[in-house]
Amino acid sequence: MNLRQARTRRHERGQTLVEFAMLAPLLVILIFGFVDVSRIYQAWVTIEGAAREGARYGVTGREDCAIAADNRLSCIQYAATQRAEALTNNDTDLVVTVRSWDYPAYADPAVEGSPGVQCDALEVQVDYAFTPSTPLASTIFGSISLVGRERLVNEPFGTCE
Repeated sequence: MNLRQARTRRHERGQTLVEFAMLAPLLVILIFGFVDVSRIYQAWVTIEGAAREGARYGVTGREDCAIAADNRLSCIQYAATQRAEALTNNDTDLVVTVRSWDYPAYADPAVEGSPGVQCDALEVQVDYAFTPSTPLASTIFGSISLVGRERLVNEPFGTCE
């Protein structure tokens, strides 16, 4: 190896380091972005499952959940919250809303805060405020609102009138 080739290789080592230093932040942002997108998808699937679990509990007409309050609305909210409890330690990030539409017309407006009676349509909506783990994304986007909904018809645990 002659002197000219040795000098050229020494300069190329510095060039590689500069190129890596320029691309490293972009690679880190992309990796954290993929992680946050995966976490958003996981949170959305979880709140969809929570809404479905609350609605499935609600359509049976049961009022025998594991909490002290023995009313159907509280039990539906409890069932949905229990399904999504792994998402958050903060109760304000997760909101469960229950509404119903009267049988047989199912006409708007819905009755907020009521699971309805037999044959009424029941909807459980779970709202979740997702906060990205990437500092840059949380600064730009803040918290991202995710919504899960499930609408079912109450079982005729009595006669439909």
